[in-house]
Amino acid sequence: MRVTLLGGGIGCSRLAVPLAAALGPGELALVVNTGDDLWRHGLRICPDLDTNLYALSGLQDHQRGWGLAGDSFRTMDQLRLLGVDAWFNLGDLDLATHLLRTSMLRDGASLSEVTAQLTHALEIGVTLLPATDDEVATRVGTGAGELSFQEYFVRHQAADEVLGVRYEGSARASPAPGVLEAIAEADLVVLGPSNPLASLGPILAVPGVREALEDRQSAGATTVAVTPVVAGVPIHAEGEARRARCRAAMMASIGLDHRASAVGGILAGLADVFVVDRADSTEVPALAALGYRVIEADTIVSDPQRGSVLAAAVLRYM
Repeated sequence: MRVTLLGGGIGCSRLAVPLAAALGPGELALVVNTGDDLWRHGLRICPDLDTNLYALSGLQDHQRGWGLAGDSFRTMDQLRLLGVDAWFNLGDLDLATHLLRTSMLRDGASLSEVTAQLTHALEIGVTLLPATDDEVATRVGTGAGELSFQEYFVRHQAADEVLGVRYEGSARASPAPGVLEAIAEADLVVLGPSNPLASLGPILAVPGVREALEDRQSAGATTVAVTPVVAGVPIHAEGEARRARCRAAMMASIGLDHRASAVGGILAGLADVFVVDRADSTEVPALAALGYRVIEADTIVSDPQRGSVLAAAVLRYM
């Protein structure tokens, strides 16, 4: 069995881990968004790649959902003491990843080669692929001007109205080695529960990726999309609330409500199965009208058992 999962950070990682557990070593490929990547303090930071790297290695801080368990932030504290506006937190242990990545990139390695080195070092039995080795930056238009995604999401806490989203550099980018093959040769492709504009959007903007997914549909191969939106369950955790604000604001910028069926509209023609949360069963008719076979499942992965159940629901379509 060969499964390829496309997605971004925390939401995608919550599905990647149980999928990897359900499959054998080497049977899962993960194509990850790089539109969030940024340069900070002279280092190349790849938040979504690292979130999945740490989650799959078992090293992730599960309470925060990002970074390394047990990490400290003394370096950031010292930078602030020195007068630096260190608004993007990098853990002291996490810095090792960014130091290695930046050193290898400056020595001529590609982002794919760096990622392969990291996955090998952490003994991850998953093929982890950046969507592209080229720099593609998600740019968010706001009333305060155009911001990088991390400035909008972290520095501004996703509080600004979004006027538009674009993917700088995408037209000149190429899929990273193995990306198109991972999509074309998979028995099952999964579009993960990720922000459709901030996480899946930059992947789909890389020339050739959208076409590869459309070719699967034309050939009758199965692609399952998992909703990132659950409107029927109240959100209490601030991190989850901020991610929801971000999705809603970005979707509003293109005239869409923050609903699972609106996500289905964005992904129409790229997937034939859509997984919606049981709490949003009223969305089923609208999704079916878009041509999807609709699965109702518990999509909020709050513990490993829920993750295993969701993975099993997705893998039914192998």
